[in-house]
Parts: sequence; C-alpha cells; structure tokens
Amino acid sequence: MSNELDSLFSGEDKGSLRMFAMLRDPSVTQICINRHDRIIYWDQGGQRMVNDLVFAGPAQYVAWLDQLLDLTDAEYRKVESAKVSVIEASFRSDRTEVHGSVHIATPEVTRAEPALTIRKQPRNFIRLDDMFRSGMMSSEMRLFLQQAVHGRLNLMISGGSGAGKTTLARALSDFVDPVNRVITVEEIDELHLDEKLPNTVSLTSYRNRDDEGRLIRETSVEELVREALRMRGDRIWVGETRGREAYALVKACNSGHDGSITTVHADNGPQAVRQLVTYVMESGLTEQVAREQVSRAFHLVVQVTKERMGRRVIREITELEPVLEGNQQRSTTLFAYDPTRDAFVTMGRPSRRLVEALARYGVNLDDYMPRA
Repeated sequence: MSNELDSLFSGEDKGSLRMFAMLRDPSVTQICINRHDRIIYWDQGGQRMVNDLVFAGPAQYVAWLDQLLDLTDAEYRKVESAKVSVIEASFRSDRTEVHGSVHIATPEVTRAEPALTIRKQPRNFIRLDDMFRSGMMSSEMRLFLQQAVHGRLNLMISGGSGAGKTTLARALSDFVDPVNRVITVEEIDELHLDEKLPNTVSLTSYRNRDDEGRLIRETSVEELVREALRMRGDRIWVGETRGREAYALVKACNSGHDGSITTVHADNGPQAVRQLVTYVMESGLTEQVAREQVSRAFHLVVQVTKERMGRRVIREITELEPVLEGNQQRSTTLFAYDPTRDAFVTMGRPSRRLVEALARYGVNLDDYMPRA
C-alpha cells in the first residue's frame, strides 16, 4: 500500500511525501508535530528533531493532515472544518499498512496550528522472546508470564505513557489457546489480535457527530465491555481501562472470563490498583465494595517502566490477594528489577490461590518455580 500513500500527492509536494515516508519507516515509533516547523520523532536511537523545513507553511501542513485523516477511521476529513477540540482515530488496515493511532488537537484549543501526535505499533508482532533478549525481563519472568497466560490468570499491565504496555499485551497473546474466543475492547484500535488469533472479535468505540460537532450517537468502551459479556467470549481484553468500563471488566473477571487482560496508566502497581478501584466507584459502588471486587478480579499486576536511554523493563510482577489490610489490598512481589545492580530478582512465593488458579488449566507452578 506504499504506492497508495505516494499517489496522494503530486511530485511538487515533497514535504508531504517525506512525512509519509517517515510514517512508513518501521524504525519510527512516534511522531509529534507542534506546528508546521516543529517536527519531533522517536526511533530506536531515541528522540530526534527535524531541523530543516519540511512544510512550506501552515497551509501545506494542514493539507497533509487532511490527507492523513483519509487513512484513518476518523469521522472528519477536514481539520479546520471539524467543530471539535480533539480528533482521535486509528489507521485503517484497508487504506494503509501502518498500525497505530492519530491524535490531533485542533486550532479550537491550540489557538494556533493543529498539534499532531502519532503513535505507531510494529507491523510485525514483537514476541516475548524479543523482549527477553532486549533485557526487558529475566528468563524466569518470561517463563512465568507465559504460564500465567496459559493458566488464564487475570492480568493488569501498568505503566506510564510509552512504557510498552500494549506491546507486552500483544506479545502475551502468543500463549492464548487458539480455540479460546477473545473479545478485545478499545477506544482506539491498537491490539490487532484478530490478525494472529482466529477466534477473536475486535470492538472499538464509536462516535457520530453532526456538522456542528454535537454528539448524535455514541457506543462507549463501557457499553462494549458489557456487550462482550454477551458474546460468549472466553477472555476479554480491554486495551486501556480509564473509566466506568472498569466495573464491567471486573464483573467479567469475577464471572468466569478467566485470562482477561487490561492496561492501566500508572507509575507503580499500588497506584494502578487504586486507580482501578476509583474507576469502579464511578459506577456507584462504595469504596469498600469496589476494593473487594478488584481484589478478587485480578491475580497479577505487571509494572512496565522506561529506564535510562529509553530501555524498557518489567519493574515488578506482583500478585494481588483477595485480602484487604486496612485500605490496601495485600500483595506479594514475585519478581523485581533492581536498577542499582541492573539485575532481575526472584522475590516471594505465589499464594495457594494463585497455584490453584493455574492448576485449573493444567499449569503446575512447581514445575516453573520450584520451592526452596
């Protein structure tokens, strides 16, 4: 589909062709444009700035943005006529080979030129072995995570922006039994599990607005998670939990949808749990009931961080136990990364609850974490 991108522009529009070449470049993971002459991108070497002039001026930049929107599922095709503050969209697989999402802050809120953020996912799936070889985890952690997915534990993957949460979730899908029916729910299409797992249905939220930008109809992530419960899914994966959909997901985890996974934007595991509790409370539950529901829903929190020089590591794998100590959920750190020694350390032993949960699906944890 590269020719399709190239054909969007005449030979005179070198700036647009150059930007689409950058978009197709597999080494480029993120592109940010603050205005027509402020272009920043990230590749394997880290953050870089384009020092020469790509666009002749704001008009050419906006024209490129309009062409970019044609490659996405955005409900708008013209940035300047869109009567909204923000445009969010995913790239469409029938229009481009690029995987990723587009976020445009329109002049309505920037009071100047539109601000663009493009986040790309690798076209080829990164495997857990690739992450291990890059130093993201130890061999023991890698094997444990594989067995956690085989044994259908419910996982919460936590981390900051760009830490690699979605990439890790995609890698873990290698260990899902192909006969399992997986329902993915996302605000923006990023997981793409339907490309590798035959029994997968991918759902994304939907909004329809009129010419004045007023919302006519919406299907929210919360509604989609509820619908996923009716679609006979074995596992429900929510790309990112950040609102009332948390309660529907927790209900799914507590009602037989073993092996469910979500990501949460948080700096550490305890904060991720607190945020999930807060999201569940948005559905009207008291804090105590919300904590009890969350404590029974998830088995593990996997904390991913970006360390020095952009290296990504799994900082901790923590088991959550359905026991509250004061206002906190009891937890046991199973594995941790020690930055002072640049070493991964095996810590505590899994609880009987975790051992029994894995055994239900034929995983004997003693084969992988022998007792001392």
